Amino acid sequence: MLKDLRELPKTVWPRAVAYGAVTAVLIGIPSDLIDTPIFGRPIEARWLDWVILATTSALIGLIFAIRPPSSAETGTEAAVERQGTTTLWGGLVSFLAVGCPVCNQAVVALVGISGALSWWAPVQPVVGLAAVALLVWTLRKRLRTYRVVACPLPA
Repeated sequence: MLKDLRELPKTVWPRAVAYGAVTAVLIGIPSDLIDTPIFGRPIEARWLDWVILATTSALIGLIFAIRPPSSAETGTEAAVERQGTTTLWGGLVSFLAVGCPVCNQAVVALVGISGALSWWAPVQPVVGLAAVALLVWTLRKRLRTYRVVACPLPA
């Protein structure tokens, strides 16, 4: 996978940084990792929240930046669309992993505030690792799709 990343065109990297920065803002502001007057966070962020935010933002940036050339005969449009959907799910799972445990209304409604602190908060790092794993898997599929379409085998 690292070899495939090194072989990407140089034009991919500025797009990856831009997409990654937008992703970090879209996840970081509502989860109040990026402090704004709009949202508040009664529970302090853990250092692992920052690591998960940075890692998932970078992966999402790379996935969205790598766009294989479309080709009707290879059928890559459906594969790219599925990868985009998987990427969005990875972003949602990442948001759940870094968000404040008592700010998540669904969790509080299901298990209450004490359940959110005693049950959901310890599970969030595992959810973050699941988000990273999902995004790494999607990146591998995106790189494979890109390699097949951008570098076809000679006939």
